[in-house]
Amino acid sequence: MLSSLSASTPTLVWRQADDDFYVATLDGQYAGFVTTGLQPTTFAAESGRGADLGAHASPAAAAAAVAAAARPAASRPVPRPDAARGRRRSSRNAAGAAGTRPAGRAVGPR
Repeated sequence: MLSSLSASTPTLVWRQADDDFYVATLDGQYAGFVTTGLQPTTFAAESGRGADLGAHASPAAAAAAVAAAARPAASRPVPRPDAARGRRRSSRNAAGAAGTRPAGRAVGPR
């Protein structure tokens, strides 16, 4: 039933563990599963990290959800960080730095 999906994702392998339970592995590591959902006409999907990937109308749609979640992070789109987030404040306390004077300077009015 799900073996045809392996061709679109060469390293994702599906194995039938029970009549209605299929387990996916990615490069030998657990990647998720597909099983009959709460409704007999739905198919539940879960990622390899335990995330609920929802109920789907077909086993192929549920398997596609598992495959998308199993893609390596490098192939997923990465949001660009906001420019302001990359800036850090100085760890020096401005008030403390202003209160110190270099040695040898006169203190007070001249």
